[in-house]
Amino acid sequence: MTKLFISLTAILSFSFLTAQEQTKTTKESSAKIDQYLTEVTTKYSMPGIAVAVIKNGKIIHRNNYGKANIEFDIPVSDKSIFRIYSLTKTIIVTGVFQLIEQNKLALEDPISKYLPDLPATWNFVQIKHLVSHSSGLPDIVNYEQLQENEAKAKVFADAIQFEKGEKYEYNQTNFWLLQKIIEIISKQNIETFIIENQFGSQADNKDVFFSTDSRDIFANRVTPYNNFSGGKMQIGLSNNGSYLNSCNGINITMAEFIKWDSKFNENKLINEKTKNTMWTLFPFTKTDYKFTLGWDERNINGHISYGFSGGRRVAYRNFPKDNLSIIFLANGIGSDANVEDIINHIANIVDSDIIDYGFVAYETLMKSAQENVSGLKNTFNALKKDPKYANVNLEEHLNRIGYVLLYHDQKVPEAVSVFSLNAKEYPKSSNVYDSLAEAYEVNKDLKNALLSYTKAAELNTDADYRTRISKKITELKQSLK
Repeated sequence: MTKLFISLTAILSFSFLTAQEQTKTTKESSAKIDQYLTEVTTKYSMPGIAVAVIKNGKIIHRNNYGKANIEFDIPVSDKSIFRIYSLTKTIIVTGVFQLIEQNKLALEDPISKYLPDLPATWNFVQIKHLVSHSSGLPDIVNYEQLQENEAKAKVFADAIQFEKGEKYEYNQTNFWLLQKIIEIISKQNIETFIIENQFGSQADNKDVFFSTDSRDIFANRVTPYNNFSGGKMQIGLSNNGSYLNSCNGINITMAEFIKWDSKFNENKLINEKTKNTMWTLFPFTKTDYKFTLGWDERNINGHISYGFSGGRRVAYRNFPKDNLSIIFLANGIGSDANVEDIINHIANIVDSDIIDYGFVAYETLMKSAQENVSGLKNTFNALKKDPKYANVNLEEHLNRIGYVLLYHDQKVPEAVSVFSLNAKEYPKSSNVYDSLAEAYEVNKDLKNALLSYTKAAELNTDADYRTRISKKITELKQSLK
């Protein structure tokens, strides 16, 4: 009995110490996240953000930062309602799979089964092509300022862009059609169907609603901001018709999003089997892009996550095997920032093994370029030799940094230096010469701009690209006369 008592005491003591350690680790992680996000709001000129981190079903970090409205000095609060733009699509896709789970819809169904008045060339597109953005249909977003009937007539007259299933090409037409199909099957408008099936009774819920018009006034809705020409922050009053509600119409509080995440992870929205189907990579025939049936897939050092972003300011990431979810909501952004990178860094604070070497490389190169561009080549070479960065697209990072310097920082000579380095390192890339030419043109060095555009045209075999660049080359030659 004495030995048993001692053993039980040891087990309980160990459990108590383990719980204490976990609590300490959680508090430390939360403090680091707070510090990082405070820096983020300043570094990327984000007026206001709300962030939640959920680990093993428990909220380990939740906080608000900055202003919901700048001009009236209103802070972001737990009542703040954020428009989530294209992140809406993640919730819409979940609704699609709810109908699939109920055998009311199938991925292989041709869309003409539900929409008989389509152009003949659209009839063989299937539901799976809509959710995977592989339909090849023309984009109705080109006519978003028109009334639906006018936009419909114009997009119906446009040519098919590519054969269905070939590649991923983000397209609002896909979700415009999905909205119509959901409404036909459910006999409800998209707002009622989504809110009742994923958030609860529409009548009782005022913290989630649909509005694609940022001019609409709702209590506690954050003011959206954009960084327009000249680097000036202004109110961003984007306006889309209600027929695009399924594309970018959801507005939601952080509390409601957390509840949605909990239901989703507990398989209360769709079951595990349906979720696994939804998260199966789509087999594109002409690209190896990683996209599932409605969600981006990201592999961060072996940790798989699924999610989406919207408006370059909000994002959601779900790391199923790590039991980790991250929700990031912002009402604006004033500089070049990728919200996916921010989420990945938060994940790294929670779990040091979830490290995005691509983001680390970008941050390292950016710091070098902004502090001393003459030393960028040495920084680049060091990263290139390091095996940790073997799979990182350094060409893409240099190009992105060049554009930040060119337009955001307005450091034109430095931008030319970055693009020149990229061209030397990747001499077979048409894109780097095109970017270099653009920087030369901004720098009013038309002779070198002409040479670089000519080189870009030589390296790119795409007929449309060559036509566009040929016009630019002709313009520059005339200017040089």
